[in-house]
Amino acid sequence: MDQEAVGNIVLLAIVTLISVVQNGFFAHKVEHESKTQNGRSFQRMGTLAFERVYTANQNCVDAYPTFLVVLWSAGLLCSQVPAAFAGLMYLFVRQKYFVGYLGERTQRKPEQY
Repeated sequence: MDQEAVGNIVLLAIVTLISVVQNGFFAHKVEHESKTQNGRSFQRMGTLAFERVYTANQNCVDAYPTFLVVLWSAGLLCSQVPAAFAGLMYLFVRQKYFVGYLGERTQRKPEQY
């Protein structure tokens, strides 16, 4: 690849790598909670704390392919700087969502019906 092509994707690649590290962090939390509650093996069913960690991780994993497609499409077809900035904002909000989902009931946003 030439310098210009690499320069056009470097920010997108950095945001993608940060998102991979974040997904690893989320998966580690699920594994840690599973082993804490269930011994050595991973089991889907568990305590309420494990269910919250697992559900928060699964919600983030479900949206991940869409995030990557939108990030790279916007970066390649429009401009990489705003796309990378929006990607970083999404990762920040996703981190807040994950941590907030794990919090106590009093820390979470009240449910709206």
